Amino acid sequence: MMNRSDSDHKNESTIEYGGFSKEILLQKLKESQIMLNKFAEILFSNENFKTSQEKHSILVKEISIKELGFPNGATMPQIKEHLKKFELSECPLEAAPYLRLTLRDQKEIIIPDNEKNKAPLGSLTIYSEPIINDDDFPKGFYLKKTDGQLWLRGYICSQDFVWNPDDRFIFKFQ
Repeated sequence: MMNRSDSDHKNESTIEYGGFSKEILLQKLKESQIMLNKFAEILFSNENFKTSQEKHSILVKEISIKELGFPNGATMPQIKEHLKKFELSECPLEAAPYLRLTLRDQKEIIIPDNEKNKAPLGSLTIYSEPIINDDDFPKGFYLKKTDGQLWLRGYICSQDFVWNPDDRFIFKFQ
């Protein structure tokens, strides 16, 4: 599903997604002992979250907010404005569970108590278009590993939430 690129471009991978219904995808996550939080469950249960019966392949790139040109952090609208100059765009929401199933060697995350309501250092947020434009509805998924457990987690943030410069995102690479 995910192959590290042999090119000299760091943090690029090709992933395959699609081919499973939401029910089968959830079953595969469960069989792989991948945990979901309530926001991930909300995303999966929403009718606007579609899965494709056909398989697709995309090139993705992992990059920090700082590497996008934001040394002091950025909001989602600011991030979106910068994507074209880096040849990046949003990933399909459906790609996130496939990334989680494939990316199993993620580093362990220890979350200090003072880091609540922030992306955990070491997590990977999948940049995707929100399926519902409501600050109280989950915007997408992120991947983390805590206490030896792999997670696919949904997250909520407002349009004016400032992401930390060290937060790492996965984007579709053109």
